[in-house]
Amino acid sequence: MAAAASVDKSLEELRHWVQTDAEALVHYTFQLQAEVRRLRDRAAQSSRNSSRPPSTDRPEQPQPKSLRRKSGRKPGGQPGHPGRTLELSDHPQHIAVHPLQECECGEDLSQEPALDFERRQVFDLPPLKLECTEHRAEIKDCPCCHKLVTAAFPEELKAPVQYGKNFRSLLAYFYDAQLGASRRIRQMCEEMFGYAVSEGTLQSARQEQYQALEPFEERLKEILPREKVLHVDETGIPINQIQHWLHVICTPLLTFFSVQRFRGKAAIHAIGIIPQFTGWLMHDFLSSYLGFENCLHTFCKSHLMRELVFLFEQHHQDWANKLYQLFLDMLRYAQKQKARDAPLSKAAYQRWQHRYRQALHAGRLANPPSSAQKSGQCRKQSKEQNLLDRLEGYEDFILAFLWAWELPFTNNEAERTFRFIKTRIKISGCFRTLEGAQRHARIRSYICTLRKQGLPVLEYLRRALEGSPFLPTPSVNP
Repeated sequence: MAAAASVDKSLEELRHWVQTDAEALVHYTFQLQAEVRRLRDRAAQSSRNSSRPPSTDRPEQPQPKSLRRKSGRKPGGQPGHPGRTLELSDHPQHIAVHPLQECECGEDLSQEPALDFERRQVFDLPPLKLECTEHRAEIKDCPCCHKLVTAAFPEELKAPVQYGKNFRSLLAYFYDAQLGASRRIRQMCEEMFGYAVSEGTLQSARQEQYQALEPFEERLKEILPREKVLHVDETGIPINQIQHWLHVICTPLLTFFSVQRFRGKAAIHAIGIIPQFTGWLMHDFLSSYLGFENCLHTFCKSHLMRELVFLFEQHHQDWANKLYQLFLDMLRYAQKQKARDAPLSKAAYQRWQHRYRQALHAGRLANPPSSAQKSGQCRKQSKEQNLLDRLEGYEDFILAFLWAWELPFTNNEAERTFRFIKTRIKISGCFRTLEGAQRHARIRSYICTLRKQGLPVLEYLRRALEGSPFLPTPSVNP
């Protein structure tokens, strides 16, 4: 009996061990499957189906497709386009006359007066050289007090020998507008002008430009909160091996950059523009922006559509493909209505809303809560569930572009402005100091705004050094 009891106990222990080990094995298997799926998803991400930049795409990955349809027109200028080409000038700086000495028949015409001229013009650069202007302050003997008195130099003449405003603004243009490296800029100056400027001279010129543009930055902070729509975005930049963030706030005519230590709400408050803003804020679902209830929020549909592409191609979610196509249909419909200046009717909006909700309902059916989620053992959601939560929770803001025509479909206005900083980091590797990054951000804000306004950049950089920077006016009256 004792032996039988011992065997029964051993069998019970063996049964318990097998059951416990099997449960652990199943749990471990689920963990491995989840990790494999995560790694596969990560490897499949590209600029076409995620927010990764195109520079990280591998050659074998599919390239992003434009949302625009083919127009059927030939490349180049279209009929009615004004074109850009050289035209004859009415006020040439130099005139070279080519005399006619002899007729085709052999008659001497050297003494005959010219009846008219056939004109051809050549546009070229004059020889590149720095011109030296010597400033002389008079020294006189006062007949009253018998002192030698010297006239005052203009305020900008602070050293016995220095570079002028035109050249100093050119240095800032090379570095901040054309993203030249310091070494190459110094090499260019030596080869073009015969003067090898030092690193200190280059950075001193940029610091002077930075200080001269303070009124411009203050004007942007004043007028941006009055705009109807603001685009915002942020990207990481390394400063002395420490991650910082470059924030952009812009419109089609204005650009403002700010370097901050952090990405979130503290940085947005430090900039100070968004807390005063009451219009539409276009962004990419960053939760830090969603906390501001003083403004209306709208979201970049390109980001949403890239996520839908990923779910369809990698996770085979049919509803994601249908919603992607629905967004394209909405975009084309809104463009046609705007071109016809035909307001969206309530019935038409409800039809689009119904189709949108149908797609989301199909997504919910395809991605029900797991047993672990139902029991409360697991709160983590899948990519599909997280996206569906956003699409449902912010439906009105996502579809607002159908009736609010001032709203763009994407946040490309902000994203395009970041291309320069990635080029700068590729050239320089990083910024060495926070002050250097802030200097580049302010000067670049000015340059981007000038280009949007169609103003000559180099000329207005020089005007800023003269104390008259370009100060934009608000597009919306207070």
